[in-house]
Amino acid sequence: MGQTQDKVHDTKSSRVPDTKLLENNNNDITKSTTDLATMSDSDSDLPLARSVSAPEPDEYTYEDAHASDPAILSEPASPSMGPSLVPNIFTQLSFSLDSFISQNLEEDLTDLPILANLMYNNLRSDLSKTKHQLRHHVGTTKRQIRHQVDHTASNLKSQIDTSMMIWKQHMKKASVVRFMDKIAFTLGMLECCCTPWVISQYPEWIPFVHTSQVSILIVVRYFLYKRKSWHFFLLDMCYFVNVVVILYLYVFPQSQALLGAVWLLSHGPLAFAIVTWRNSLVLHSLDKVTSVYVHMSPPIALYVVRWLYPDPDYTRYPALKGMPVLPTTSSLTYAIALYLTWQVAYYVFVVVRQKEKIKAGKRVTSYTWLLNDPNAGVISKVAHTFGEKYSIVTFMGMQLIYTFVTCLFALLSYKYFRLNTAFLVTLFLVSVWNGASYYMEVFSKQYEKQLSKLAEEVSSAVAANQRAHDSAGAGAGAAGNGDQHSIVEAESQKSASAKKDD
Repeated sequence: MGQTQDKVHDTKSSRVPDTKLLENNNNDITKSTTDLATMSDSDSDLPLARSVSAPEPDEYTYEDAHASDPAILSEPASPSMGPSLVPNIFTQLSFSLDSFISQNLEEDLTDLPILANLMYNNLRSDLSKTKHQLRHHVGTTKRQIRHQVDHTASNLKSQIDTSMMIWKQHMKKASVVRFMDKIAFTLGMLECCCTPWVISQYPEWIPFVHTSQVSILIVVRYFLYKRKSWHFFLLDMCYFVNVVVILYLYVFPQSQALLGAVWLLSHGPLAFAIVTWRNSLVLHSLDKVTSVYVHMSPPIALYVVRWLYPDPDYTRYPALKGMPVLPTTSSLTYAIALYLTWQVAYYVFVVVRQKEKIKAGKRVTSYTWLLNDPNAGVISKVAHTFGEKYSIVTFMGMQLIYTFVTCLFALLSYKYFRLNTAFLVTLFLVSVWNGASYYMEVFSKQYEKQLSKLAEEVSSAVAANQRAHDSAGAGAGAAGNGDQHSIVEAESQKSASAKKDD
């Protein structure tokens, strides 16, 4: 111990030591060692951490010594002071560390809500900025895509319009029109030749052939008439009867009531319309061929089903079984009921609801076409018997009477095969006759006008050529006379100059 104190004294003497400070320090160390030994002997069960207590506030601690002279901690420990000094040092360090941690933890816990609120606000601000940037990016992308789509659609529409314009101009050429007429004429003639062959060899195909062909023709007519605002013509009774016939063939083949109604309507007002409205079999005209087919095909299909269909047990069309003749009363009742259903619907949805468009000329119907046509003849005159106001109602009454009368004849055609056959052949011949009249009276006149126009063009071209030839000959003659006159003048001038020289 004395050697240690001497070393400390020598060290402190070089630093101007404080003797009292060292003495107090040694006393504290001795006291701490004694207390530690006493506590160890009296209470050996307690741990070391409990035996070493924190210094009193008024005691002089090792920290105070360190604060006065920090170099003490850097001195090497002496073996004589080790057992008592080391626990005190760790105790003081542990107390200081606990105090530091406790103080900082309390400060952190106090600042935790503020930090959490600040972090929440920062996170919310970042999310808001990200959302705004994302929304701006999405909006920009949508505008770019919309602009690109509009630009592409506009270019595509422009290209389509240009192509359609070129195609229309091409289709209006005289050579193209003649070529299309030849194709239509050939197909019409092929139809007229193939239909009887199919009826005789494969009659079971006729319902399908009728359905497919009439559907195609009506769809094509709709698009053609739509461009001319004529599509209300497709609401007439003839198209309604075609639909009802298809319903019987494929949906209600067992209904005898529907069979009687469609037979009377197809062999009655629909078939007689070929005679009444002068349908013409003009093979190069799709419009006229469609009109003939719409009125002629339904009675032919039912004719085959009634007389020629190869089904003796009536499994495909059971309504024919046990029905050699049509019951007059019920058949007429169902037929007139179907007609009135169509007539009321037509009057409400076309005549009444489309009245303004029809008056303005935006839509054309069969009623306005017939009643306003000065060449309609007797039908138009009778419809105007009670004045212009009641002309449509009068015409509807006339059509009801016409339907009833023609249905009476249709009852007989169902009973007698030969009468039915002769009736259909007659209708076909009437359409052919009307087509021949069109070719000879209408088409031939147009052809004559074209020939006359061509002859006039040829004669005018010949006359223009003759005038050009005559003017060229006159010019050549005048040029010859001018040359001779110049020669005579040159010779006279030469003789005059010779005389002057003499």
